[in-house]
Amino acid sequence: MSQRCRQSSPSELEFLNKDLIAEILSRLPVKYLMQMKCISKTWNTLISDPEFVKLHLSRSAQNTYLWSLVSKHANNDNYYSFVHFPVNRLIENLSITAPKDPYFRLDDKHCSEIVGCCNGLVCLFGYSLNKTTKHKQMWLRFWNPATRKISDKLGSDFYFDDNRYGWKYDSKFVFGYDDSTDTYKVVAVNLFSNKVRVFSLGDNVWRTIQSLPMVTLRLLNNSVVYDGVHLCCTINWLVYLPGLWKDDPDRKFVIISLDLDTETYTEMLPPQGVSSEDVSRGKGNVCVLMESLCFYHDFNETDFVVWKMTEFGDGDSWVQIFKFSYSKIRMNYRLGPRLPIKLSPLHLSKDGETLIMANNLQDQAILYNRRTNKAKKTRINKKIRWFLITDYVESLVSPS
Repeated sequence: MSQRCRQSSPSELEFLNKDLIAEILSRLPVKYLMQMKCISKTWNTLISDPEFVKLHLSRSAQNTYLWSLVSKHANNDNYYSFVHFPVNRLIENLSITAPKDPYFRLDDKHCSEIVGCCNGLVCLFGYSLNKTTKHKQMWLRFWNPATRKISDKLGSDFYFDDNRYGWKYDSKFVFGYDDSTDTYKVVAVNLFSNKVRVFSLGDNVWRTIQSLPMVTLRLLNNSVVYDGVHLCCTINWLVYLPGLWKDDPDRKFVIISLDLDTETYTEMLPPQGVSSEDVSRGKGNVCVLMESLCFYHDFNETDFVVWKMTEFGDGDSWVQIFKFSYSKIRMNYRLGPRLPIKLSPLHLSKDGETLIMANNLQDQAILYNRRTNKAKKTRINKKIRWFLITDYVESLVSPS
């Protein structure tokens, strides 16, 4: 479609039923909708309408992408670009081309990391250090890659008053959505004090809420393995019971869920029979697969197991959906005396047959098929940060 669109008169379009127009347009990609805004004032108003944005989002949810970061600079692996690709290309093990458009580079947006993605919005994280005053400042930016709209720097008033090494290393950030108030929120947890702060897009300020009632799981080097996950207007973490240290063989763990509406916590039990050793040192956590809370862990250093919570909030509703031996994926549990394999589920295909997993021993993802009980490694060998991958849908949601 030409970039210079002729503005149609209302009389040329009024014979079309508005509901029918909305139904047709809601099935189109964002790229075309952004061009169609210039067809007429009527269409521009329709496509910008919040109700149409929600309708289009519900349609887009059927066309899932995956997103991650990929290193684009040959001389510096610390500079990343945002990349998203259709799920089916990865499942079919086809080649994936990273975008060449410099617009997708994070450093051009004065950000270095992605906090998360929700309803087509990407939450970016950036920071600066004044070398003279040693003052650190961080910020968030909210970005819609499909519409190419991005917010200003927000949330620079963030702080925790008892950080040991600074917020960049002491804090975990999770991005989620509260549909009861149509509000996007970022939740920050201090890994040492368990204090929690919440940033609400719109209010654009950080608020302190009740601290986590448990001890958060954490690894060295700020590993992403124990990050919280967003599901159905909640943030969920795997945590230790208080008063027990990670070297205690009798330690217990639970799942803590934060309701983004009431900002209160609920405790959920993990599957019965899972030992603390099965999830220690990055060998297990919670994840989201097919809009369900799942729990994965190592079993006796021989097998990998995935459970699904069929009724969210009910600790008695866990069912085992995957269990396979490491030998099936042609990987030894340990690479040397101190480097065990750590798998992390990324996505489950619509038919429930193929599980996509990241692993810490290689720069390729693993595709495991439950029906054939076989696994293969992806053909992609680009510098993709596999442990960051999660679902992404294109949308018209505004970052403002």
